[in-house]
Amino acid sequence: MQLDELRRRWHETFRGFATAPEAAHAARAAREEIFAQLAAAYTAPARHYHDIRHVADCLREFDGVMHLAEDPAALESAIWFHDVVYDGRQTDNEEQSADVAATALRRMGASDAFIDEVQQLILFTRHDREPETPDGKLMVDIDLSSLALAPERFDENGRKIRREYLHVPEDAFVRGRNDMLGRLLRRPRIYYTDVFHDRCEGRARENLGRAVGGGSVGMTR
Repeated sequence: MQLDELRRRWHETFRGFATAPEAAHAARAAREEIFAQLAAAYTAPARHYHDIRHVADCLREFDGVMHLAEDPAALESAIWFHDVVYDGRQTDNEEQSADVAATALRRMGASDAFIDEVQQLILFTRHDREPETPDGKLMVDIDLSSLALAPERFDENGRKIRREYLHVPEDAFVRGRNDMLGRLLRRPRIYYTDVFHDRCEGRARENLGRAVGGGSVGMTR
């Protein structure tokens, strides 16, 4: 998706929060300002994998499974915000991204219950526990869908992620990579939902096995 296409989708997705006609102009201005902030974050020079293309890819995956979501609006909202804060030197990117989402959604008129749901979906992308909800499982599977790309795309993404961790020495990066990818490989299923398991599991295991074996560089977070 091009940036203009993403902007149109953004306004279509979030215009429903502003219900009062007299507030429509101010609401659009707020949405545009927040979109500009997200676009700036996702296109920052330090972003190589966790960038606007990743968001667009996740939205495309979401489009194919939105009929399975219990709350499609919350799931799509979480996709927009889930990597808005990303710094390889930090360990709380998901928490910070969830906070940014809360502030932005509140400004756009979302309810507290909706905001809480979006925040929880974002926190599931830490990939440190099995999500308790069906939408949480979809969120995680969407985020990890790139593990099942063709080998050349998977390897390219791995190189992009390495560029986001240039502050980490090579041996430490490889250890961290192998630890995380190894944990994914040890799961009974990498993908929690049947739709992603059936389509992605085999290719993802091939890619991860090759990466952990030293054939490519790749991490997921």
